Amino acid sequence: APTPSPTPDPEEIKRRFVDSMMGDMSVEDMVGQLFIAACRRDASGDPVLTASQGFDDLIASYHLGGVILFASNVGTIDQTAALISDMQDMSPIPMFVSVDEEGGRVSRVGDNPSMDATAFPPMADVGAAGDPDLAGAVGQVIGEELYALGFNMDFAPVADVFTNPANTVIGDRAFSGDPHVAAEMVAAFVDGMQSAGVAAVIKHFPGHGDTAADTHTGAVSVSHDLARLRSAEFVPFEAGIDAGSVGVMSAHIQVPNVTGDNTPATLSHRMLTDILRGELGFGGLIITDALEMKAISGIYTSGEACVEALLAGADMLLIPLSMDDGYQGVLSAVREGTISEERLKESVKRILSVKYDLGLFMEKPLPDPHTVLGSEDHLAVARAVAAGTR
Repeated sequence: APTPSPTPDPEEIKRRFVDSMMGDMSVEDMVGQLFIAACRRDASGDPVLTASQGFDDLIASYHLGGVILFASNVGTIDQTAALISDMQDMSPIPMFVSVDEEGGRVSRVGDNPSMDATAFPPMADVGAAGDPDLAGAVGQVIGEELYALGFNMDFAPVADVFTNPANTVIGDRAFSGDPHVAAEMVAAFVDGMQSAGVAAVIKHFPGHGDTAADTHTGAVSVSHDLARLRSAEFVPFEAGIDAGSVGVMSAHIQVPNVTGDNTPATLSHRMLTDILRGELGFGGLIITDALEMKAISGIYTSGEACVEALLAGADMLLIPLSMDDGYQGVLSAVREGTISEERLKESVKRILSVKYDLGLFMEKPLPDPHTVLGSEDHLAVARAVAAGTR
């Protein structure tokens, strides 16, 4: 009898696929994979609801690794699904199509009544219910509804620990002020969402829950040392990482008693590489918070911020204030050797591997979003949250 062929190792198949793809990519292609871009309004100031209003130029010019949609991009079910499908058709390499869909007040899809999506209260209500299974069900519902529209990445859940009552930027977006309660909920939410085929990105590392100011509007600093972060802020992040979260989003907060200076965490090698990668053992995607935010753009040029974030250990760069300056800055840094080719390939390999794991390189039909969004099963989960039980 013939000797049976050995069963191919799935990880080896993935490695060969990714290596083959990278062998065909130019430096420009690889740099483009590092960027997630937004296009909220077109040149006339109208909401961007179709790919031809600006996303087409971004995808073609910068070989984007991903896009993020905001409320201005989400009109109706059919329009949103068509926008996402058209963008993917335009991109030679499948893109991450991401959104901030947390439930509560940060819900780009759920806040739009035309979407007929399942609306959830703030995650503080989910945490207060005290049931991780309920948090997992919420994550799964949000994931299933996003997946049906064509999204494959959600910047959720919030893994911050809400310990400062003056903190309005996080507030009820966090599950709890107790790090261990938050940890249980984060892990369950991540598991639920990713079971639906949507990558979770937990945020905002190293922890934005005890700040009083807002990094959208300027520099924010916290005085915590590493011991405090380990005992509180890191706890939900570790739980999310252990649950297999695909991504971690970095915050722009300054933590001088850990880093030794006022470098924002997003640009800190100490914070992203030594601690998040090293101490916490995170091997997934590190994605920056939006680089257009004033805590970054008020201090650094887009080129500087993108280069420094990559050198710090980030893999993907979210919405630089100037897409062109950010892209050209990274491209120049690679050509000049400031960013080594090895460092560039490290992130690109990680990005393509995640896309492979999500099945983005395979043709597969999506479920009908009209039957998924706001389905009776999904609404039952929302009612369970409201009742505090499942």
